[in-house]
Amino acid sequence: MFKRDIGLYLNDIDESMAAIEDYTAGLSYEAFAGDRKTYSATLREFIVIGEAIAGIPDSLKEKAPSVEWRLIKDFRNFIVHEYFGVDPRIVWDAVQKELPVLKVEVALLRQAYLAQDNPA
Repeated sequence: MFKRDIGLYLNDIDESMAAIEDYTAGLSYEAFAGDRKTYSATLREFIVIGEAIAGIPDSLKEKAPSVEWRLIKDFRNFIVHEYFGVDPRIVWDAVQKELPVLKVEVALLRQAYLAQDNPA
């Protein structure tokens, strides 16, 4: 089985968060919900985030205990398996409220990961 470096998973998360920010910049909820392309692209990036989180070991995720890692993965599963039942308001709220928090926590995880690889 091919094993990716944890740093690559962190990069995936960072890139997907940046993409979501780019896609939704300057949009209102109504514009977001009414633009199928933007909505679909945002959903895909959340799927990538959920997949990448699954590749990060629990020992590293424990360094950011304020993040509900399981809920993020569950959100990914919900998007994939219940795509017809995903409420755009929930996605919008995740973009507006949860993504900024995740961005800070992933930066802290990156620091912890780099500290593991380069002990002083």
